[in-house]
Amino acid sequence: MHWTDIAENYDFLMKGLFITLKLAMVSVSGSLIIGIILGVLRYSKLFLLSWFAVAYIESVRSIPLILFIVFIHFGALPYLTGEPSSFFVSACVAFIIFTSAYIAEIIRSGLNSVEKGHIDAAKSLGLNRMQRLTYIILPLAVSRMTPALVSQFISLIKDTSLASTIGLIELTRSGEIIYERTYHETEILIFIAFVYFVICFGLSKLSALWETKPYMCTEHREPVGANQ
Repeated sequence: MHWTDIAENYDFLMKGLFITLKLAMVSVSGSLIIGIILGVLRYSKLFLLSWFAVAYIESVRSIPLILFIVFIHFGALPYLTGEPSSFFVSACVAFIIFTSAYIAEIIRSGLNSVEKGHIDAAKSLGLNRMQRLTYIILPLAVSRMTPALVSQFISLIKDTSLASTIGLIELTRSGEIIYERTYHETEILIFIAFVYFVICFGLSKLSALWETKPYMCTEHREPVGANQ
């Protein structure tokens, strides 16, 4: 075993990890914002807006992620901007657009899980549609959406490795560069897998702790989006 390869290339691997975490944070933030908007549009009773959300969601979910990344980097962004796009920007755009479609479905499922009795009670208090959505429906749906959202974000973190297909040197690609030079694949791959495990397992535990907070939910609910 040649574990010294990790120590000798530690700074390079940490630089790749930084790019992975930066890509994940930007993508999570962007996809969450767009996903909430799309989920609310699909949940709404406005036909044109709902139809637009459905078309977006179904179109994006029908394309493999790796193909989507390549298309955004080599096709869509250069065509729109007239110049080559950076690896990081292309990856962010691809992940945000792709992941937002899945988050939108989770949001819609969470909104639909709110019982009609709560909505009727809000109506009896004179709340309009936007007030019911803001003060009643969304807060009740949050705890039910949390497990599915965290699961989607964990998948996104793992999927950032696909950005290496367009040349972004994130954690996985940095490991590939090292073992292509040293021919010691096993040690590098074990180290990279361990790093991903620590990040994803940590997020899972934080999600579990969040779900146990007393104000999150007063009764047991099945997590929404579990079939996605």
